[in-house]
Amino acid sequence: MTQPATKDSWNITYMDSPNKIAFFLLINDQEFQRIKLGYIPVQMEEKWFAFFEDGCLHFHRSWTGIEIYKAEIVAIDGSYVINSFWVERNSEKYVNTNDESDIETFCFLIARLLLQTDISKLKTKKVLKEEIGIVDAWSQYGNLILKAPQSQISKIIKSALYGVAVGDALGVPHEFSSAKDLRKNPVTNMMGYGTYGLPPGTWSDDSSLTFCLAESLCSGFNTDHMGELFVRWYYQDYWTASGEVFDIGIGTRNALIKIKNGTIAELAGGNDEKDNGNGSLMRILPLVFAIKDLPIEERFERTRRASSITHGHMRAVMACFYYLEFAKQLIEGKSKFEIYNNLQLSIPSFFEKIGISGSEIAYYIRLLKANITDLPLSEIRSGGYVIETIEASVWCLLTTDNYKDAVLKAVNLGHDTDTTAAVTGGLAGLLYGYERIPKEWLEKLARVGDIKSLAERFASKI
Repeated sequence: MTQPATKDSWNITYMDSPNKIAFFLLINDQEFQRIKLGYIPVQMEEKWFAFFEDGCLHFHRSWTGIEIYKAEIVAIDGSYVINSFWVERNSEKYVNTNDESDIETFCFLIARLLLQTDISKLKTKKVLKEEIGIVDAWSQYGNLILKAPQSQISKIIKSALYGVAVGDALGVPHEFSSAKDLRKNPVTNMMGYGTYGLPPGTWSDDSSLTFCLAESLCSGFNTDHMGELFVRWYYQDYWTASGEVFDIGIGTRNALIKIKNGTIAELAGGNDEKDNGNGSLMRILPLVFAIKDLPIEERFERTRRASSITHGHMRAVMACFYYLEFAKQLIEGKSKFEIYNNLQLSIPSFFEKIGISGSEIAYYIRLLKANITDLPLSEIRSGGYVIETIEASVWCLLTTDNYKDAVLKAVNLGHDTDTTAAVTGGLAGLLYGYERIPKEWLEKLARVGDIKSLAERFASKI
């Protein structure tokens, strides 16, 4: 941003019941110059608008314009200091009443929104009733202090669900097409008919099972219930695009037959090496909203249990876990390359800690050790193997800069076009927001109103 934000950059109101909180923050000149630029959100989902004027820094909620925080910045001996800040205490405008959580939120906004740095790097001292010391370890909590209202959560969930479904529908007519044929005649828009003879906007099992999972999670985490809804989809056409199931993977089909015949859901998925298809990865995204606030060990365990309904081998579980960790950090507002690097630092050691063998971890070397963006198109595979799908999806996300290009790139890889584009689309939806999905594609999407209702229902339950 070259032009600084000003009070005229956004429709705002000022606080009317300010409460002063004692606080200390030391800022160097470089940081001060960046803070003075403020922040203008590109879209409402970014939550905050900030500007600096007459020696004061102001933070306003982007969707209401209401001022929540205000701080005077004072120059002292070549540095800059915030000695206190004011917070809105009109409960009709801002419901929080806890000073300490406001200090943490204020620190987080300066660190992540304005300086793009880790909260623990701020030279900060909390002062409430007594001095508490340096603010550290706060990066463990990240955005948790900034939990969005239900309307915002609903928009994020819509971005994920629409992202999956649009990518899926884009790929359905071209499933099994070769990369060679698609290079000669690339997909550039949403089409219909093709492989299955279905109209534009028709999504497949990828989206159906994604929606079944989200539907189940509205009632809490229960793998037996998830299995029941998956079976209902296969045998009763529940959550299908047009009233019939027209595509299902071998591993998923075998698992659902087992569940229908009485097998416990978590034991139904194949666990041989040959069972590492992408059938659990393609549907796993809604789980991130139910587990993102849990410790990493619990996130992994719930991911394993949900994957194992159809795919129980550790390799498939690892792909689901990587994907959900990527999604979690997108929800937290981190950049895609920051996330890619973060996961290279955190995931290998976590896998080792929980006893996953080095030989199994090695299957993910192109994600966990190398720079996958360096790989040419010729080295990216897009079949039904779970490793190929997660690699291709991350590659498509990292080598494009908008939703449309990411999912089109996924489709034009060929072969399992619907699943590759669905998995890519889920992350791209979270990264760019559903507003950046081409409007004409959303208008063609089957049952778009039902998907919207599901997102809103899901948001109200988590």
